Amino acid sequence: MKIISSFVFAYVLNALWQLPLLVLAAESTIRMLRGARAAVIHRIWVSCLFMAITLPALSFLQQSGRGFGTMNLASMDRTSVPTTEHVDKHGSADASQDSRSISSRKPVHSKSENGPGFPWTVVISNSVCLLYLASILFPVLKLAKGLISTRNLLRTADPILFGPNLQEAWEACLETFKLTEVEILSSVRLSSPATLTWRKPIVVLPTDLQRAAVEELVAAFCHELAHVRRGDFVLNLLYETAATLLFFHPALHSILRRLGEARELACDDIAADAMAGRRIYAKNLLLLAQRMSPATTQLTCALGVFDTPLMERRVMNLIGKKPKQTRLHIAASIITGGVLLASTCALCACFGLNPVLAQTTNSSDHAPSGWFLAGSKPANYHSGVDKQMVHDGAPSAYLASSVQDTGGFGTLMQSIGATQYAGKRVRFRGWIRSKDVASWAGLWMRVDKGQAVVGFDNMEKRAIRGTRSWTMCDVVLDVPPDATGISFGTLLSGPGEVWLSGVKFDVVGREVSTTAEASNLALPATPVNLGFVK
Repeated sequence: MKIISSFVFAYVLNALWQLPLLVLAAESTIRMLRGARAAVIHRIWVSCLFMAITLPALSFLQQSGRGFGTMNLASMDRTSVPTTEHVDKHGSADASQDSRSISSRKPVHSKSENGPGFPWTVVISNSVCLLYLASILFPVLKLAKGLISTRNLLRTADPILFGPNLQEAWEACLETFKLTEVEILSSVRLSSPATLTWRKPIVVLPTDLQRAAVEELVAAFCHELAHVRRGDFVLNLLYETAATLLFFHPALHSILRRLGEARELACDDIAADAMAGRRIYAKNLLLLAQRMSPATTQLTCALGVFDTPLMERRVMNLIGKKPKQTRLHIAASIITGGVLLASTCALCACFGLNPVLAQTTNSSDHAPSGWFLAGSKPANYHSGVDKQMVHDGAPSAYLASSVQDTGGFGTLMQSIGATQYAGKRVRFRGWIRSKDVASWAGLWMRVDKGQAVVGFDNMEKRAIRGTRSWTMCDVVLDVPPDATGISFGTLLSGPGEVWLSGVKFDVVGREVSTTAEASNLALPATPVNLGFVK
């Protein structure tokens, strides 16, 4: 539920500001293409609907470009970083990794069972998620009701027995549109012609309309067959289904309304061309409109000749003079409109809210003060402070992979001088929690003398793997009198995530055993294998 609510919250917030921009861009593009045929305008609105559904989620696919601290890793001194050589010497940091999928973004962390009260950000996110699901349920039920009404109407519809003249006109229209298997029915429950596809294309006429003049019926036939040829019923069903994702947004309804208007205008263009006269078709369209009476049943899923109330606009589209445009102007308008839509898409994608940020934000996205991110592949990891994942009421620091194939390890660490601890035994202790650690993780500490390593332990022999709850870990080393520096931190090899809390660094007595194995630091007395015999 937590992951779902995070994505839903981000999707809703992205849609709130992105859809008005898309509508504005589409309207501007259509204005630049004034005089274009309705079919072109219809495609623009279809594209706008597709972008409206997908753009709010497009930012989810982006890698989160988060910072990894302010230090320049290239300029770090060798004593500051646990180099690959040091890690490999005491246990490979590039152990084989499984194919477990790790998110490329920092996951939203759940609050520990020991933590404080439930955060308001989670309450808000979950509430938005529930309201959004409710907003989807309403249009889905409405669409299902429309389909059921359509099915019931077809069950009560009757076959039409045309007279010789009407039968000849119907067959002529079918031949004009190059259609064969189109069934025509009549129903007393309709007031205007309608088209739908139910196994095969079906045109349903109101029973009273059969008394209209032949020319008026031919206009209705041509319009409905234009819907059939374009496949509008199935396409409109797909558009309505996709639109359920953003049914709550007023801009989405504006897109659907303009889409429906453009669809009817496009069918008018096709029907007028089939009747060999735009004025003749417009005249019969008006005569049909005068015959229409309120419908007994509204067939919400069907497409009809009077689906839109803008009859004046449809008539003007048929008989009005369209401005003439040169090819250069058309090309410039297409290019400008395309650039405008592409720029809007890029703007929405770049500034879209990431699902991680939607849960905002009791966690930082940079290394804690005094710590820094390092390792063999620090760019493939991110770290920060997490105030939700707590232990004993204290916040934690996290270290997580940003990609599946990290190609190495990352560490959240710090380095200090050894003067204060010279000749003493020191312990680095902390509580670690892990999630989906594919290779291994643990605490580590290194004692340096100049460029030489004089003490090292990275928990390779007792590594943390997989998913584990809070576990106390210790690393204990002796600091020689001539040591110059101490480095310590938490290490993660491969994909996964670890949290570190309750950290202590203190001097311990000799009764506390060191954790480094003697063999790890022992040097051979004389050179070995100079001849490379094995």
